Amino acid sequence: MIAILLGLIVVLGVLVVVFFTPLNNTYRNVTGNDTPADSAVKSQLVKQIETHKTGDPTTDAALDKAASTLDNTKMSTIVQAAGNQDKFASLVQATTGVPAAQANTAAAAVFSSSELAPLREAVAQGNYVKAYQEYQALSATAKAQASSLLSTVK
Repeated sequence: MIAILLGLIVVLGVLVVVFFTPLNNTYRNVTGNDTPADSAVKSQLVKQIETHKTGDPTTDAALDKAASTLDNTKMSTIVQAAGNQDKFASLVQATTGVPAAQANTAAAAVFSSSELAPLREAVAQGNYVKAYQEYQALSATAKAQASSLLSTVK
């Protein structure tokens, strides 16, 4: 009896791990709110943004604004923007205040980059583990290009 119970617990644990992304996405879509996983991911991203502070008030203020914007943007909005160029441009424009033409240029650059495509697609699927792996796999050149692109959108 105990062996059966332990077996069921293991099977349920495996199913939760295997189906985590679809369950997380379904919960987000049904409630319209961030899931606990979304909040954890955003918290880690905010911490990563804050590690780049330099002590320069201008740079640090921009980083604080980026962290605050990320923290206050629903993950469902981010996921949708990662999968749709027009929504991406609208999100960039809404969160940065740049003109529509500049936001469209930034969106076009992100969506046309073959190196950024796997990362963007993983985010669009709400697959955070894959997104992390794709980010780690990005070349230093791609990271620099993305950073440069983001710095032009202020």
